[in-house]
Amino acid sequence: DGVPGIGRQAFDKLRAQARLQLRARVEPDFAPPYELLKGAGPGRCLAALPAPSPGDLFFDIEGDPYVGESGLEYLLGVGWVEPEGQFGFKAFWAPTPAEEKASFEAFMDFVGVRQAAHPDLHIYHYAPYERTALGRLMGRHGTRELEVDRLFREDTLVDLYRVVRQVVRVGTSSYSLKKLEALYMEARTQAITDAGSSIDEFERWIEIGDEQILSDIEEYNRVDCESTMLLRG
Repeated sequence: DGVPGIGRQAFDKLRAQARLQLRARVEPDFAPPYELLKGAGPGRCLAALPAPSPGDLFFDIEGDPYVGESGLEYLLGVGWVEPEGQFGFKAFWAPTPAEEKASFEAFMDFVGVRQAAHPDLHIYHYAPYERTALGRLMGRHGTRELEVDRLFREDTLVDLYRVVRQVVRVGTSSYSLKKLEALYMEARTQAITDAGSSIDEFERWIEIGDEQILSDIEEYNRVDCESTMLLRG
């Protein structure tokens, strides 16, 4: 009862996670089992989620670390819920390093216009990449420093991965967004269904220039943004 070298609390967490993953393995035709976690405090668990705003945005970046000297954030995608209820989406493309600065500036300007209309909005993303990438783009191009600093200081960015890990234990092999989607949306059927394939396809576009590849990547990113919105809900 216990494993040498592993504390009791860590052991109990590992055992609970293993129990759920075993259930998922013997019931593969069902959504993965999950259980809500106990314990909360100021700024933790569901209390970390701000009140919804009609201006809320759902953000996802496609980046390739192998392009150029320092990588390329080749697509900044952002979604929102229209007043009529449908999902809106806009893609800010930078298929070449020369276009990255303009794409970043256009995205930040879009956010600024949205904030003017909805000062209480938040930008939801999953895992730290988006926040880190915005800081990297700001530094790389020496632009929109005040706007990015404001997002950081005012906690406008909300990382749903942190919330998920504090709120729920799921019988999946990882806590990636794709693994969690079985709990709240239908399985993806698009041409691209994971981040690694997005990078592979982008590099294939660099080689052959087929515009359909960029359309497939943009659709993948749009679904990521919509998935983030559904997860927040």
